[in-house]
Amino acid sequence: MTDVVYQLVSTIRYDPFILDLPWNSAVNYAQPSPFMLLPYHFDRLRSAAAMHEWQDTFASISWTLFQVTCRCAIQAYDGPAKGGPLKLRLALNRAGTFTTTVIPSSPLTADPILAAHISPSTDRLHRSLGEPITLFLDRAPTSSSIFTATKTTYRNHYAEARARFGLPDAGGTADVLLWNTKGMVTETSVRNIAFFRSGRWVTPHDSTGCLSGVMRRWLLEQGLVVTDGQGWLSKDGVQEGELVLVFNAVEGCRIAVAHLGKV
Repeated sequence: MTDVVYQLVSTIRYDPFILDLPWNSAVNYAQPSPFMLLPYHFDRLRSAAAMHEWQDTFASISWTLFQVTCRCAIQAYDGPAKGGPLKLRLALNRAGTFTTTVIPSSPLTADPILAAHISPSTDRLHRSLGEPITLFLDRAPTSSSIFTATKTTYRNHYAEARARFGLPDAGGTADVLLWNTKGMVTETSVRNIAFFRSGRWVTPHDSTGCLSGVMRRWLLEQGLVVTDGQGWLSKDGVQEGELVLVFNAVEGCRIAVAHLGKV
């Protein structure tokens, strides 16, 4: 893996809808922001630079530069949905240079953390949560590495998992539930996960090699999910049809339904 050329990545939701959400303002030093959990994205990139031993990169990233980069990317965007919800992808190379990409994002119809407040005992999912994601249990393990624990442009392992179910590299209404060589579930190809166990939403422990995602961090800090310290989340414990909480920093929280069989 040492010869792999890659960049560190963070993908951020920009959306005027979240200006009125107190939980997002609280993270942003008590200031309303159209960027979802922006300070956590900054922390994530610095942490990843340290994990990859990019010391010069780590030292060169400032909070001011990060904010200016994000704002300039949104201001320069002149494509579809300008002024509406957008997805900003930041890629950081070892030289400390950012590359930005902006594309439209699906609009929110409710607070994006709403799904974290329900349980599988709910008789009926709120309409604003949208249709559940189909979540296929992968047929093969994904080895844990620094490329699963951090978000980078090296995504072969995720593409291979999706290809096993005929899914495109990104997008669509289905996803794949990954598990490591020890048989412990870790994440999906584009989202973190939590299963409802002992009356709580439980997310895989960092030791499984899962991505320490931005929304995952916020949910843990708020006590809406807890880490699996009991070894509950094995692939053999996943039940056909059970509801799974899935989340990332663009969509927020959503509900998925686990499927163990073939497509």
